[in-house]
Formats: sequence, C-alpha cells, structure tokens
Amino acid sequence: MEENKYICPKCGTEMIAVYEKPALNLTCPKCGCKIATTKWEDIDLDDTDYEVVLKPSINLSMEQIKFISHLTGLNFIASKNLFENGGILLKARAVELKEKMNSLVANGIDFSVTPDFPY
Repeated sequence: MEENKYICPKCGTEMIAVYEKPALNLTCPKCGCKIATTKWEDIDLDDTDYEVVLKPSINLSMEQIKFISHLTGLNFIASKNLFENGGILLKARAVELKEKMNSLVANGIDFSVTPDFPY
C-alpha cells in the first residue's frame, strides 16, 4: 500500500511528512512551507476494553513466571498458579494492549485476546 503524498499548496512540491503521535508535521523541502495537523490511527481511537487470557501451561521457565509477576504485580507463586490454571492476565485498551502483547509474544507466552484484536 502506498503512503499518502502531501503536495505543498504554495509551490506544488511533495512535502516531507514527520509523524510524532498525534501530530503530523509537513514541510516543503523547496519553499519551506510548514503545515501541522493531528493524525489519529484507528488503534488510537479504539476505546474497547480487551482481555488477555493466559492459556494453561505446565512447561514454564523461571523467566516467564518472573515476567508475568512483573507485568501483573502478583507474587511469584500467584503468577505460577495463573500460568498453570490459565485465566485473565490483564484488561487494557488497544494502544496499551498492543505493546503488552508484543512483550508476551517475545517471552513465548501463550494467550488469547477477547474480543478479537484487529491490530
């Protein structure tokens, strides 16, 4: 999919876009014209409360249990029990959840999200 091209309203040159959430700053490299606006991604506007549910597992590493303990604030034994029995790990909005899901995947933790997470 091709990115949007922004054309300078003064000279017609393609502008350079710099996106720093939520600001979109456009600068013309030829005449120096600058435009600033906000740009919201769908994930930024999603106010759904998602649940991350751990799938039961008995093959756990010490690092995985420590990671869950750090993520939830539970002690080591409670984190291990959550792993072994499964259950709700956390509830979060889309932006926060995406970051945490990446950490869960990186740590090899098996989970599901409800409702379906489209991002």
